[in-house]
Amino acid sequence: MNRLLGIGFQVAGHWLLDDGRLRIAIRQHGSQRNVLYAFVCDGVVKYVGKSTQMLRSRMAGYASPSQSARTNYRVRQLIHDMVAAGAAVEVFALPDNGLMHYGPFHLNLAAGLEDSIIRTLNPEWNMTASHRKRERGRDIGDSGKVDEKADEEEGDVEMAQPDIAEPEGTFEFKLQPTYRRTGFFNSGIASSPLLGADGDTVEIFFGEEPEPLLGTINRSANSNRSPRVFGGPALRQRFQTLPEMTSMDAEVLSPTSIRLKPSTEASDTIPSISTLG
Repeated sequence: MNRLLGIGFQVAGHWLLDDGRLRIAIRQHGSQRNVLYAFVCDGVVKYVGKSTQMLRSRMAGYASPSQSARTNYRVRQLIHDMVAAGAAVEVFALPDNGLMHYGPFHLNLAAGLEDSIIRTLNPEWNMTASHRKRERGRDIGDSGKVDEKADEEEGDVEMAQPDIAEPEGTFEFKLQPTYRRTGFFNSGIASSPLLGADGDTVEIFFGEEPEPLLGTINRSANSNRSPRVFGGPALRQRFQTLPEMTSMDAEVLSPTSIRLKPSTEASDTIPSISTLG
C-alpha cells in the first residue's frame, strides 16, 4: 500500500454489507475512465486491475456479477468474506489525467502500469497465468499476475521530516494482537478530532525513524466513525518487533502526520531502521 500511495493512488471508496448484500460506497473518482484500481484489505493490497469503464460501473460488475464473469464472481466472494469477517476493504484508484503523451499519442497510464505493479506487489487475489489457463480465459477489464516475482525493493517517496517539537495532541493504545498481525491501529473516539478525514493519506513516523511510512485514515471500519489508521505491511513489520500489548504513545503532529513510540520501558526495544531493511 505504501508504494501505491507514493505514486498517487487515492482512496476512492470502500466495500460494505447492506442487509447481507455487498455494496460499494464511492467517495471520489467514480466517473473516471481509464482507471487503475486496487482492493486493499486492512492496509494490504489484495487485487489490482484496470478498466476503460467508469470506476463506478466497473465496481458494479463486482457487486452484482453474472455467473459467466468468473473473475468478477470470484473476487466478489473474496471481498464479501473479508467484509463479513469485519475487515475493511477499500478501493484505491489512480486516474489517468490524460497529460502523458509520446509524440502525438496518448499514453494510457493504467495500461502502462498495471503489469508492473502486479508483478512487483504480487497481490494474492490476482490470478497466475496457470490459473487463468485452467479457467479458459480472462474476463474483460480484469488482469492476472505473471508467474515470476520481481524483487520487492521499497520505493518510498522521500519526504521532509516535520517539526515534532509541538505535537497537536497525543493518545495511547495497546498493541493488540490484531494490530500487530495486520498493521493498523484504532485511535479511539476521544482522539478522533485530532485526525484527518476518511481516505486521507497519513504519514506514520515510527520511533526515531527520519522518514515516514505512508498509510490511510479509515472512518468507516469502526461503527462510531473513530479513525482506524492502516499502515499495511510496513507498519506490521515494525509492530512485530514489539511484544503484544505493548503500550504505544502516538504524537499527532498534524491531522495527517503521526509519530508512534512504545512508552517508557518498552522504548528501548525498537530496532534501528537498518535492521528493518
